[in-house]
Amino acid sequence: MTITEDCKLPTEKELTVEELNISSPSLLAGSYYFGKYCDEQSKEFMLCRREEKDPRKCLDEGKAVTSCALEFFRQVKKTCRESFEAYAHCLEYSSPEMAFKYCRKTQAALDNCMMDKMGLERPELGYFSRPRVHKTQRPKPEPETLPKYSDQIPSLPDDFPREPAKYGSRWFFFN
Repeated sequence: MTITEDCKLPTEKELTVEELNISSPSLLAGSYYFGKYCDEQSKEFMLCRREEKDPRKCLDEGKAVTSCALEFFRQVKKTCRESFEAYAHCLEYSSPEMAFKYCRKTQAALDNCMMDKMGLERPELGYFSRPRVHKTQRPKPEPETLPKYSDQIPSLPDDFPREPAKYGSRWFFFN
């Protein structure tokens, strides 16, 4: 990858953030609740990444998601630690692919604890794939304009004679 002189890279200080030190089974056990708890920050980050098309411009939004995750898992540790660890342990040791179907009893215990102590209900199936409108305070980015080059190769005129393909269309499945 070639980088020009006018390319600004973030400093080490801008990139340094407290990391979420958690195992895969624990992250999987809390994923549904984490997704619902940090929904606004996650949508803001993904919207920024989509609109800006440059991850360097979305560092603050990424830090907000990380800090929300830290806050969430610290709160879970204070309120529902036993049921959360039992569920994560079940996911880790019940099957090699950490399938949910073998851990429904421990999942129900965690669901009850999360509802009673944190007020978080487990989102229904399909909640995160449902289209939702997100309102943001960030200004809309300017549309990207492609540079005009003077030595650009001109395109063929519309009335240029074109012979049909010798062996038919390559897009035969669209015909």
